[in-house]
Amino acid sequence: MTDAATLVRPLAAAARSDAGKVRSNNEDLAVLDAERGVFGVIDGVGGHTAGELAAAIARDVILQRLARPLGTPAERVREAIAIANNEIFRRAHDTPSLAGMTCVVTLALVTDRRLTVGHVGDTRLYKLRPHGLRKLTHDHSPVGEREDAQEIDELSAMRHPRRHEVFRDVGSALRDKDEPDYVEVIEDVVEDDAALLVCSDGLTDMVPSTLIEQIVRRHAGSPDDVAAALVTAANEAGGRDNVTVVYAEGPAFAAALRTTDTAASANPQPTSSGNQSGARRWLWFAAAPAATDTVPTIAGAMALAQRGDVVRLEPGTYSEQVVVPAGVSLRARVPGTVVFVRATGAAGEWVAITLDGDDGGTLSGVRVVSTDAAPVQVGVRVRGQGRSIDLLQAEGPMVAAVDVAADAAVTLHGAHLQLAGPGVVVGTRGQLDVQGSVLLRPDAQSSGAAGASASRNVRADASAQAAGATPGRRDAVAAPVAPSALPPAVVLGEGARLRAERSVFIGFGSDPVQGLPASARERLPAANVLISAASSTVR
Repeated sequence: MTDAATLVRPLAAAARSDAGKVRSNNEDLAVLDAERGVFGVIDGVGGHTAGELAAAIARDVILQRLARPLGTPAERVREAIAIANNEIFRRAHDTPSLAGMTCVVTLALVTDRRLTVGHVGDTRLYKLRPHGLRKLTHDHSPVGEREDAQEIDELSAMRHPRRHEVFRDVGSALRDKDEPDYVEVIEDVVEDDAALLVCSDGLTDMVPSTLIEQIVRRHAGSPDDVAAALVTAANEAGGRDNVTVVYAEGPAFAAALRTTDTAASANPQPTSSGNQSGARRWLWFAAAPAATDTVPTIAGAMALAQRGDVVRLEPGTYSEQVVVPAGVSLRARVPGTVVFVRATGAAGEWVAITLDGDDGGTLSGVRVVSTDAAPVQVGVRVRGQGRSIDLLQAEGPMVAAVDVAADAAVTLHGAHLQLAGPGVVVGTRGQLDVQGSVLLRPDAQSSGAAGASASRNVRADASAQAAGATPGRRDAVAAPVAPSALPPAVVLGEGARLRAERSVFIGFGSDPVQGLPASARERLPAANVLISAASSTVR
């Protein structure tokens, strides 16, 4: 008795490519033939005409080779990319104006639900399951290698000045299909509840992987909507490069996501800390000048949030004091356009945002503004471990832009703190990691009794806060400060630890950190830039 034939349906798929918001031409190309199980993205390099031509040559050659079902899937993708490479090289060699023409390629072949990927460069392939997203390819670039090795985090890689450099490409030299360390081949399976995303760096340089995952989850079941939403997200984040996505999903992917999300909602408290499933939900929040019945407050969104959730803020000005629960992230959809201020008529200390708990979570892209008429004492207060603050902007008179409570820990990435007093105050035994940030005292060159008095008051409050006292109270005792002394950029309490790299301290003198041990003080200038005076035009 013979076995019954098994019908394997093609993956539902869609592709979308866009020039972005900066470039006038599009050197990316999508490769999509769902019936034959071919999914890929090509990113051309070499300028307006050359980059487009390199991508076009690669796509034509790859499709022609894959149309011949000879060899194993791994042999087919290796040979297709190698032939494309050699054709691009020969064309550039014969035409001087095309010198330097190359491209990068990620090519996926799905045969009977077996996945074979051929990859050269920094385009990417992600595999998604109901419990999370995983990058299968490795970036063949200096920055990508460091990110894959977890030497730098995703946000640092996205901002790195060398992020567009690659050390493997298609077309710069003649290659053999069996040449080692050229075409990276990855093999996996595509389950019915899995999805694949192939994309150019125009997406991954603009949109973090957590947001990519959430967009896919939101639109799962409609590949066209997924592809369109991902391209829109890249353009909304700035669209600095061409962006191309090819998305394919198995027949049970969308249903499996709904089942997972339903189960997570029914069991909001895992048995141990953290989001056990790895699944995240978005709680969308739209800014409005005044709350209405249809637009909830941020506090309302936080009351609904569970560990692993992300609350996204639309551009606008917010006058709420927000407490972010453990494991929940708060992100501005467009960094720098979400502004927190003190509410009119509010009394007492005003803390714009408080990050609670030890289960991680990220605060990203917000701005806190304090004025003499509407003072914000603390921009962000951290109470717990494992928090990350990205792209924070703070300006105006404050006791601290970031107040790290005793025994708390936080990482500060890409901050811009323009304050009359300390940027960060760290309590007893607290930990602060500052990476790629700017701490600026714009009035460093000013003088006079009023300026000196303000500096003394801010510094005294910050010193008291680091020691565990309440700012502004009579029992908050601080060391005397000479009128000519500059307030520090960072105040460390007893036993507190600081790690600062690739950051700039402007207008705080040669000793910008109060409470730093002598040995660490000597290392600070080696890893950072210290500028004693500031101009009022610095931004």
